[in-house]
Parts: sequence; C-alpha cells; structure tokens
Amino acid sequence: MPLTRRTRTLLSWLPAALLVVIIGAIVVGTFTLQASWWAEDDPEASADQKASDGGSMLTDAGFDYVNVEGVLRVRVGEGALPASDLGLRANETKDAEFRRPVQALIAAGDDVHVIDNVITATAVASSDRLAEVTVGIDGAGSWRGAIEGLRARAAEFGWDAAQFEGLDERLLEFNSTGSGEVFEVQIGPGQDADTTVTATVTFSREGGATTVALSFAPPA
Repeated sequence: MPLTRRTRTLLSWLPAALLVVIIGAIVVGTFTLQASWWAEDDPEASADQKASDGGSMLTDAGFDYVNVEGVLRVRVGEGALPASDLGLRANETKDAEFRRPVQALIAAGDDVHVIDNVITATAVASSDRLAEVTVGIDGAGSWRGAIEGLRARAAEFGWDAAQFEGLDERLLEFNSTGSGEVFEVQIGPGQDADTTVTATVTFSREGGATTVALSFAPPA
C-alpha cells in the first residue's frame, strides 16, 4: 500500500524524536550521578559507614565508603569495638571486594600496620568479638617478590627467620611433580602483645601468579 504524504512526514520525524528521548535519558542520568553521594569530591561518611571510634563499618555501606575514600580502618584486639558496633552479627563472616586497590590501616595496641594495594577484605565475628580481619593484596607479582616483601616485614609481624626456611625448595618440588594447580604456604603466626599475624602465600601453576593475604587476630 503506498504511503501517504502524512505518513511519510511522521516517519521522517521518528529518528529525531528517538534522539530527543535518548538525549533526555542521558541528561537525567548525568544529573542523577552528579547529585549523588558518589560524585562528591570528599563525601562525609554517614553513621552506617564509619564506626564510633573512627574505623570502618564492616558492612556493605562501610565498604562503599572505603571504595570512595581509599582507606580501610580496623582495630583488632584490646580496645576494639564489639562486632555488633561494626555492623556485624555476633557470629558472622563478611567479605568485600574493592573496586580499586585501597590502603588498610590495621590498629593493634599502639601500633598501626599499613598495608597497601588491598583489593579484598574478610571480617570474622565470633561471640560479638572481631576474631579476625584478612586483607588480600593486589600485585604481589612473582613468588620471590612476594616472599621477599614479607621477609622485609618479619620483625613488624613477629615472624622469625625459621618460618621462611625451605619455602623455595617446597615450591621447586611442587613444580617438579606436576601434581595440583595451586601451591599454598603460611608464614606465621607471629605474635606480639597486641596481635597475631599470619600470611598466606598462594602460587598458581598456570602463569605463575602469586597472591598474598594477611590475617590479623587478637592474641590467643
């Protein structure tokens, strides 16, 4: 059936009308983002994002603020808030994966351990007590680089030289056997008066990637 002049005129306006709708949607979306908390240069933390001691709330909202500020703050051991004051249930494990590498400040007693390039965190509550905080580190790189980086902080974390002995030989044995895809070792626990620190180093046979996680817990 041939198109009438009126129909042709309406069709000629259709692409322009769609473009107006799309542009309108983009403008609304942009305005919404600009007006949101995420777009602020230095957003102020709300009550469900920062704990009463200035540390991070261990909740989705708290981890959202960590993503923006770039710093995770947690105290373990003496002086730490009850788990419920940090947004956790009395017995709960809470995991977080950050959108970018952040810095973790783990306070224990009078010391503050500074961990850079943190991409994951796991908080474990037991009997309304923060029983453990584990941070996963991005960009550990090679096995040798990871081990040497940890060895450099041995005194800080209370580890002795014996805990590093034989690690390279064990890795060589793993590579020579051809059995299994992942080789994992623990260094520690090292302990001082304020905290217990354990490192977990994981080597992947495929590609040789090495990851490091540091776990902080109150002294036993």
